[in-house]
Amino acid sequence: MVNIYRFIELIRAASAPDVADRIKGLSLANCKFANVVVLSYDKLVAQLDCSTPEDGTRVVLEELPKVEGVAQTNVIAVVKPVQH
Repeated sequence: MVNIYRFIELIRAASAPDVADRIKGLSLANCKFANVVVLSYDKLVAQLDCSTPEDGTRVVLEELPKVEGVAQTNVIAVVKPVQH
């Protein structure tokens, strides 16, 4: 398991709540957006949970850029939870 935290910037004409809903609704193999939060009219933060880092890379490079309204995404953090 890996958690990827993304900072997402939107194009000016996009509606942040609509883009957040589109991101939450993506159909992803081995990954899911655990949380997508609207920070402002043009900024979101999202937590993507994936089975493997490779699955996360595929979503970040192939799926997120296809979402209408997304201008740019940046990785804030990548975390591999520790099992106790």
